[in-house]
Amino acid sequence: MHDMSDPMTNALAVAFSSLLLAAVCVSSGGCIAHPEISGKAVVTRDGEELVIDTGGNGTRLVDASGEVAGGCIVPNQGKLGVAVQKEGAAFSFFDMMDESDSPYASVTIDGERYQGACEIIVEDLQGDPYEADVSAGPCDLVRLFDGATVRLETAVFHVSDCSGAD
Repeated sequence: MHDMSDPMTNALAVAFSSLLLAAVCVSSGGCIAHPEISGKAVVTRDGEELVIDTGGNGTRLVDASGEVAGGCIVPNQGKLGVAVQKEGAAFSFFDMMDESDSPYASVTIDGERYQGACEIIVEDLQGDPYEADVSAGPCDLVRLFDGATVRLETAVFHVSDCSGAD
């Protein structure tokens, strides 16, 4: 895992990289050609189960005309990020970034952001670094300003045609 000696600095770095992935990769599509993303994430908050799903119980691909947007990026060989957004839902945003020194996941629920270190498993498919099955959970995610927690029970996504960058 990563150094937690300065939690605020670490939390801000994680939040910044999450926002950067979301802003660049989900909203503008600038770093993504035409990725294919399907899957779902399940979070519990105070006993309530919340789901963000690309459709068809995680089997439908996100597309530009759908109600669920998504993006993925492979910043370097062996690292992968996935983001999914559903406007108007209580659980409206999910992202995870597999980085060897600080893998993490974050969610936005009712406009509040929760994040935390989370083991992420990436299984490259057919030797293509831009296609993978990606999963995470269970792990706890924390809201920075007051320490409230939610639990990422599971996140399972299939991604392909993710862009790569050096």
